[in-house]
Amino acid sequence: MHRKLVALRVRHAILDAKIGREERRPHPDSLRIMSLKKIRLRLKEEIVQLERRVHRPHPAVATATA
Repeated sequence: MHRKLVALRVRHAILDAKIGREERRPHPDSLRIMSLKKIRLRLKEEIVQLERRVHRPHPAVATATA
């Protein structure tokens, strides 16, 4: 799962760079920017879900400490 999380973060950073480059163009393509941002948002949502799974305490550990 750690490798998948790293891969998603890399893809997210690549999309950030692409969005930034497109926004800095003399005549940015707003549809392209919107599309890239949607993809980036989906990646971010997937990253958050994976991080929650990774950092969620195991049920047996949580009940043993309660």
